[in-house]
Amino acid sequence: MNVAEFLNEFQLEAGEKLDLIASQLLRLERDPTSSQPIREMFLAAHTIKGGAAMLRLTDVEALAHAIEDLLSAFRDQQRTLDAQAADLLFKSLDHLRGLIALASAESVGTEPSDWVMNFASQLRADPASVAVVPAPTQGKRRALVVDHSPTVRELHRMLLEDCGFEVEDCDDGQVALGRGLAKPYNLVVSGVQNPGLGGFELVSALRADPRYGQATLVLMSADEGPDLTRRASECGAHALVRKSSLQNERLTGVVRQLTAAGLA
Repeated sequence: MNVAEFLNEFQLEAGEKLDLIASQLLRLERDPTSSQPIREMFLAAHTIKGGAAMLRLTDVEALAHAIEDLLSAFRDQQRTLDAQAADLLFKSLDHLRGLIALASAESVGTEPSDWVMNFASQLRADPASVAVVPAPTQGKRRALVVDHSPTVRELHRMLLEDCGFEVEDCDDGQVALGRGLAKPYNLVVSGVQNPGLGGFELVSALRADPRYGQATLVLMSADEGPDLTRRASECGAHALVRKSSLQNERLTGVVRQLTAAGLA
């Protein structure tokens, strides 16, 4: 069995475990005195963590480990599973589901991204302190497309509008940063090589703003390879897609997965 087959098997099993955790969390909300749901959730999170570790999916492993530690604290009655904590757990599961859906052979063995590590650290320290950022606007979700090519921007605009986004675009990374900090977007899709400010730098700058803690940031490049994938992960991007993927709608698939997981 090759890496892709192992990965597909892991994604299927992890999806089932996430469904189990969600159902047990609902069960626990109905009966807070029961200890069985927490035990079931803990074992499921532990299984996901172990599978991610075996495949060296570091982002998935880090977040699953943090969720496991939080569930352990609830199990040992070190923390109270109140309504706020339950809501945070649901949101954490959505994040984890999105990371699992985006896992690929290229993400194997990469360093965990800063945003995952920060989220995991806050989750362990104090669930009440984790910033749950609301959607930037009511109604349609807002997206920004950044690229020097008018053709690429227009193609991305059509794809994202089909996904339900209200789309703006610009050809300069520095201009994009100013817009993004003035009024946050739910989704930013940026080329790696932009005038003014490159894609890696743009994503890093946006990710440093707490309002972008749950925003989806995607990079696109004419090239691909482990170095670019690693850099994308390190700066906080959810995914790196090839510009040629416009023809096979890889970007659309990524955005749909993130949207289903509550990440876009």
